[in-house]
Amino acid sequence: MSILMVKGQTNASVVLKGLLHQHGLPDLTAEGVDALSAKFETGIVIGHGVVSFEGKPLIDALRALHADGASKRFFASSQGGQDQPAGNLTDRYRAEVAASRKQARITDAGLARYTGITRQHMEERQHAAQEQ
Repeated sequence: MSILMVKGQTNASVVLKGLLHQHGLPDLTAEGVDALSAKFETGIVIGHGVVSFEGKPLIDALRALHADGASKRFFASSQGGQDQPAGNLTDRYRAEVAASRKQARITDAGLARYTGITRQHMEERQHAAQEQ
């Protein structure tokens, strides 16, 4: 198994965001991204399935920061928490995906461009869409 050292503030912010999302903690505010990515910009190590900082799991440090009243401002307020545990689609996201799935409408102008079997299939789709 390989070990990867994360260097740089931008890379640290990406790791922090992914780790928070994976463990169900709230996202960081703009101030939190700046402050925490600067704090963890050197020393993050990914290896053996654990993201660590100074030899300790980074998630423990993030949970401690989240629990600390002085650093609560770094985290976005969680309005009612997550709909479901991390890793699953939330109901809101499922509705968003369903709303974005629209069947393309076949127009007469589009149909006129095709002949043969392609036209037959498009006509079948057009009739099926009209029946719904």
